[in-house]
Amino acid sequence: MAGDKRDPIYVFHSEHPILIERAVGELRDAVVPPAARGFNYDVVEGKPKGSQIVALAQTLPMMAAARMVFVRDLALLPADEGETLLDYLAKPNPSTVIVALTSKLDKRLKLFAQLSKKGWLHVLEAPRQLAGWVRDEAKARNVKLDAAAVQRLVDAVGSDLSRLALTIEQLGLYTAGKAVTSDDVDELVADTRERSVFELTDAIGAADRARALAAVAALCDQRESAVGVVVMLARHIRQLSLLHHMRTSQVPRGEWAGRIGVPPFVVDKLIAQARSYTPRALAAATRRLAAADRALKGDITLTADTSPFTGPQMKALGRDLGERVILESVVDGIVELASA
Repeated sequence: MAGDKRDPIYVFHSEHPILIERAVGELRDAVVPPAARGFNYDVVEGKPKGSQIVALAQTLPMMAAARMVFVRDLALLPADEGETLLDYLAKPNPSTVIVALTSKLDKRLKLFAQLSKKGWLHVLEAPRQLAGWVRDEAKARNVKLDAAAVQRLVDAVGSDLSRLALTIEQLGLYTAGKAVTSDDVDELVADTRERSVFELTDAIGAADRARALAAVAALCDQRESAVGVVVMLARHIRQLSLLHHMRTSQVPRGEWAGRIGVPPFVVDKLIAQARSYTPRALAAATRRLAAADRALKGDITLTADTSPFTGPQMKALGRDLGERVILESVVDGIVELASA
């Protein structure tokens, strides 16, 4: 994509946000390095206008070789605005790269048909061989996966590339630099496509008590590591807390993903979830999770924040049921904090 091999227009469509995010990021870095973005990088939000996009594209770069115009959703372009863009396609500005996403793709439409004919429309799909993608992703993140772990991960998570990437990251944290085995995958992920620790964090973020408790029940039924669940919940709550801090500290939006430690495509979801909890509520949730962690590791001096049962009662419940009670109690308590 460098030099004269770079196209003047790239339009991306995909069911996998991570593929779009990476394609856009690669282009942005190549066309407008960070130092040049102040004057040479424009973002078109909401319902775009063909005249607006063309006007930005016709602007000459300032103190740089090229500029980039990023359109968040070309599918929102009104039908009567398409002709303006079609005219531009015939003679695009060589010093501007237009990068656009489209949430819907209908190649029968004249604009998309023309983009496809010129080779400027790119449909990004998941690879057929997921195991190879998982190995490459793990290598890029410096996470060691043995062969059995790779296959187990694909079986457990499926073809959702965003979730696979997140799970690889979580496994790296979980094993603390050691090689990930299939047992580690079972401990952290469990064999489920529909109910997982990710669904639990999503349910908590949405303050959906019923869905959160259903996720806890499913994870316990699958013998998911209770300590592992608490660790992932604590990390999730910390991410929401960091979002609040960065927003009030006026940290540039472009730096949020790096500081939180997540891919950029996850940030929007976390922002929506953070709206359900005040910083004070998140601090209380962290204390509840810390107490639950101590209880699960053998400290049975429990408090009302952790379980409605006393220490001796927890002993009588047995390990599996005791862990379930602790998880249900702490999750229920966190969801209750959403209205605090």
